[in-house]
Amino acid sequence: MIRSVCFCLLIVLSSIKGFAQSVTLSAFKKVNVGNSEIDLITFSQDSKYVIVSDSKGKLQVFELETGKLIKADQTSGKNTLIEYLVRDKALLVVKANGTAFTLPIADGQKKNISINFSNPVTAVIDPSQTYLTAINKEGQIETFDLVASMTHNRMGSNINGKNILFLGYDRFGQQLIGLNNLGDCYNWEFLSQKLIRQLKLQSEEFSGSKSVVKTASLSKGSDLFLVAFQEIFIPKGGLRPGGQPERRNSIGTFDLTSGNENKRIQVQFRPDGFSAGAGANHLFYFSSDSRTIFSVDIDKGEVTEPISVDERPSAIASSKDGEWLAIGTTEGKVSIFEVIKNNPAEISITNPPVSRGYGETLIQDVNSIVEGRIAGLDKVNTVFVNDAKAAINPDGTFSAKIDLAPGKNRVRVVAQNAKSQVVTKDIYLTSQPSTKSSTAKPVTHGQKRIALVIGNADYQFSSKLRNTINDVKSMEATLKSLDFEVILVQNGSYETMKNAIFSFGDKIEDADVSLFFYAGHGLEVDGANYLVPVDASIQSHLDIKQKCIPLGGVTNTMEFANEEGLNMIILDACRNNPFPSGKRGGEGLARVNAPSGTLIAYATDPGSVASDGDGVNGLYTGELVKQLKISQRIEDVFMNTRNSVEKLSGGNQRPWEEARLKGVFFLK
Repeated sequence: MIRSVCFCLLIVLSSIKGFAQSVTLSAFKKVNVGNSEIDLITFSQDSKYVIVSDSKGKLQVFELETGKLIKADQTSGKNTLIEYLVRDKALLVVKANGTAFTLPIADGQKKNISINFSNPVTAVIDPSQTYLTAINKEGQIETFDLVASMTHNRMGSNINGKNILFLGYDRFGQQLIGLNNLGDCYNWEFLSQKLIRQLKLQSEEFSGSKSVVKTASLSKGSDLFLVAFQEIFIPKGGLRPGGQPERRNSIGTFDLTSGNENKRIQVQFRPDGFSAGAGANHLFYFSSDSRTIFSVDIDKGEVTEPISVDERPSAIASSKDGEWLAIGTTEGKVSIFEVIKNNPAEISITNPPVSRGYGETLIQDVNSIVEGRIAGLDKVNTVFVNDAKAAINPDGTFSAKIDLAPGKNRVRVVAQNAKSQVVTKDIYLTSQPSTKSSTAKPVTHGQKRIALVIGNADYQFSSKLRNTINDVKSMEATLKSLDFEVILVQNGSYETMKNAIFSFGDKIEDADVSLFFYAGHGLEVDGANYLVPVDASIQSHLDIKQKCIPLGGVTNTMEFANEEGLNMIILDACRNNPFPSGKRGGEGLARVNAPSGTLIAYATDPGSVASDGDGVNGLYTGELVKQLKISQRIEDVFMNTRNSVEKLSGGNQRPWEEARLKGVFFLK
């Protein structure tokens, strides 16, 4: 049956910020896989392992830091998909002959999956890692349910499977997108097998031109479809005797919903493969005509920082955290690069000594002197440290005094020369003032804090909730007092909630703190959690997947917003479950493992119901609001909330937390 999500959840995500960063690649390691062409590469979720497949189907798992071979599988036949399954800590492998298996990275044996796709051209797994979908040459699409271990559905499509270039899911995992080499794009609601829209993605720079799509990808954390074109056209004045049509290479960004082109970036070499990475505004691509890897700044519309490799590239992949890039070659080699943001090599910090670790440099005061040197930028005339003008010397050295907030601080150094060229570097300092240090209150103004607060009470097809609107109003007032810009949505429909989340994702680029709060019905089915809009008519678990907002869509939206700051998702969805039971599930909430840089706090034990409260607010939110108003570490906010809720409920409601934060955070 459907599991009611009787929980209040907070996730603090570490992710890549949307600030228009410069990106450079630093060579890290080269791994010799064999002699065959590399055709597939992926990373484990924690970026500890890089997984490589060659054209003969040989699969190898290497430890990223050491390059040590951890595991190998030599199953005959080409691989169509390799994907890391988070819950199983194993690889999902789909062969070109339609068979599939899982391969644990550490301990355990290979396990065959009872699936037999009909010669898949390409395959993809949805964001919740529940559904595996493949398309064959005839354009037939088949979806396999990995949780139930059975075929979910089969459907025919209007797309030519032989020419398919891309198959993928949107960030909510509710729509399936297919694209062929002529730019025909199809969106399906895959659970109902309904065709939602058909679009034509093409470059139209020249009249009468023909666009051929070379590769495509969905950008990370946004709604852009990234499409690489080679445009073929007749030159002005017509063809000369023996002449050939001209070709122009470009990368276009398209709005996934409308199909409208947002931007077109001209590139010299034809993109044959690319990977979205280093935030929502960057991608890397290679061309079979060059041994060069190119970085593209989507916001600026320019190609930057080309890097050469020794052999002709054949595959490319970014790690999930955007910190690593792997390039496979036709000679069986894999080059791994560290992705460095904000040109750190051009600004060196001499004081305080800065650790490479995330906020590990400890300052036992509420202020600090930052000293450094600018290199590689001629005639520097201005340096700012956290928006304050620094003293700069003729040799490029500079110094500035800065104020620090308790906990982890991002310090941004910006240098500009007479030609208005700018370089930027972020460092991270953790302030833990000693009792003997200054007692002056550190300033925290100037931080960009954005919150989206949603409260649903007036459900059209189920019982109304009593305290959710009060909860969001209390949270809104509290967050505004903490200098948040607050977007408030009350009684949101599916479209209202979805659009608000998209808009929120656009606003939180380069945010120091971003926060999402939801109060209303929450449901869990097949290990995924969903937020219920007020217009959702739910009769089965399939209705939940189609008509509710998956929590994974929210986390995907925020994932690439701010690597250095504090990102939070708070869900007060602890109420009773008034909806009909489905066929699968049990009591309580499937536990969510906290990735690195994350804190997860639940209002109550999994499987338990949290109190709606006897007063104005729900019990958990009422106590959480009180603790947010106190100057203390974010971990202490939830520890004290937990203790208070347990006491007030007589031990019937027991909140708990799982934290893997990379720094010390304060909101007040």
